[in-house]
Amino acid sequence: RCLLFDFSVFGTAFSLMAPKKKPPKAEGEEDPLGEFVRKYGKNQKEFDTPKIARVQEILQKIDEGEDMKSWNFDSDFDSMAFQVLCHTLRQSGYNDIEAIRLWKCGDGDKAVRSVCYYLEGQTGEQGVKDVQFMDNGVTELGCEFLGRTLGPNGNKMVNLLRLDFNQFGTPGVIKLSEGLSQNCTLRQLSLNYCNIGEEGGEYIAQILMFHRNAIEKLELMGNYLRERGVIDVFNACKRKTALSEINVFDNKFTDTPEVIKVLRELFANNTTLATYDLSGNHISDEGAGKLVHGLVSASHVEKVKITERVAEKTHNAIKDYLGSGGKKKKGKKK
Repeated sequence: RCLLFDFSVFGTAFSLMAPKKKPPKAEGEEDPLGEFVRKYGKNQKEFDTPKIARVQEILQKIDEGEDMKSWNFDSDFDSMAFQVLCHTLRQSGYNDIEAIRLWKCGDGDKAVRSVCYYLEGQTGEQGVKDVQFMDNGVTELGCEFLGRTLGPNGNKMVNLLRLDFNQFGTPGVIKLSEGLSQNCTLRQLSLNYCNIGEEGGEYIAQILMFHRNAIEKLELMGNYLRERGVIDVFNACKRKTALSEINVFDNKFTDTPEVIKVLRELFANNTTLATYDLSGNHISDEGAGKLVHGLVSASHVEKVKITERVAEKTHNAIKDYLGSGGKKKKGKKK
């Protein structure tokens, strides 16, 4: 059935006690947890939803005095029950949660919509900063919810978004970019193994090119960006002063002249980007050698990973130049 909330009908019954080991609130002092527990119990009865085992565990640990800032879910739950949970969190103003992580829970876009509803109600400096939906069946629609929630008129606190192993592909990235291309709070974006094709590079680039973009770590492992996609991404990275790490492991690109050229330009132009994972792609000894030449004047680069298939001397040459300020590192004297 459709969930329509009229919060004015909810009473104050409760099914779980507030933490025993925390000092009691002074008269007139707000108690967001107690308010949440009371309303959550009432809402569960009102909509006849089953208990979510993980929520019961979290509340029990809080009751025992533990500081539960991360709410992690790794098993299936009733969709309506999770919707009631997120609506009650927002309704009660309970913001003492720093991470919401769903790992293979199977509720897909419905769970995303519920979490987004909670996030959109958060204001001030306290609230969720880490949001993860891993292998959770998120589609283009879920990406649309996230793009809107994390867009210019949405949540200003989330700084980590991880969507690994959801097969939304380029259509999902397009929806994400509609909001993230104007986001200035996200510090880490992980889209590993999301079936993103070469056209998706353009929309990842749009996210990066926003002048107030603050992403420091970008993870794109196991996608299908190929040459066209990674060139779009690398070009967008050139002047991103916040970015310090990029991972494009296994994106099926080769060392074409265009790819090598844009990588060398990236080495030279972005002096804060220190870590590159280019491994799992088709880079030859010749292409790797050209990258070595690009490292000669890139003293800021600390780590470059390439395929293990190139010769050992090529790997050694890269290691020799990393962080050397253009001077080949000397071996230890015997």
